[in-house]
Amino acid sequence: MQISTLSFSFPLHPGDTRAFRAAIVEQIGLGNSLFHGHDNSEPGVTKYTHQYPLIKFGVYRGRAFIMGMGAGAQAILRQLIPALPDQLLIAGRPCDTSDFKLTNRQWEPEVLSEYRTFGLYQWVALNKDNYESWKEHEGRPAARRLILDRCLTGQLRNLAKQTELAEKREQIVARILRTDKVKRIQWKSAKFIAFNVVAESNFNPPAGLGLGRCHSFGFGEVCSERRYQLLTVKKSKQAVTNT
Repeated sequence: MQISTLSFSFPLHPGDTRAFRAAIVEQIGLGNSLFHGHDNSEPGVTKYTHQYPLIKFGVYRGRAFIMGMGAGAQAILRQLIPALPDQLLIAGRPCDTSDFKLTNRQWEPEVLSEYRTFGLYQWVALNKDNYESWKEHEGRPAARRLILDRCLTGQLRNLAKQTELAEKREQIVARILRTDKVKRIQWKSAKFIAFNVVAESNFNPPAGLGLGRCHSFGFGEVCSERRYQLLTVKKSKQAVTNT
């Protein structure tokens, strides 16, 4: 499965990721649901799709990027790049897009015979029902970890549903090995809990993809060990410096 990443040189604050997506959608049009996450099956009806988003908007080292997987990668190559102007207006600021960089890589999804470890940064794991269950188990870390195990397993199975492993997705199992940070965040008008965790699974998602809620906006980044350490240690040092 192809993964394509379109990287830009202009700086972008993570808080402007939503405005970045809106600027792209304005260029590409609402007819392409891969870019905006809406279900266009019923004309005139606005609703969200529950499928794993195949296009992700984010910020890497302070620079904007768009990542697409499978059909999302093809949409970037065949639809977005030809329609991309030399300048985008993002949150009222003109941004030069003419010197973008395109990278492509292949991912071969598979159900493994052993578990592999990866990190998840700012993972918004819980939906409304899971959050209520999470609150009910305050002071019971083992029970809370089982809730996170189920959430991650379900999210990986949802990702696998978009690959040739759709029929094998029930074999996928994931476990949380360590929770390093739990933080309350606000996205749009809603409040969530984000986790920094180390996990393992017999289905290893490729680095750079996202899992959980809001992951098409950069939350829940799947990280290699080195990337995870870089993100978590850097943020911890910044917090100490700012106190």
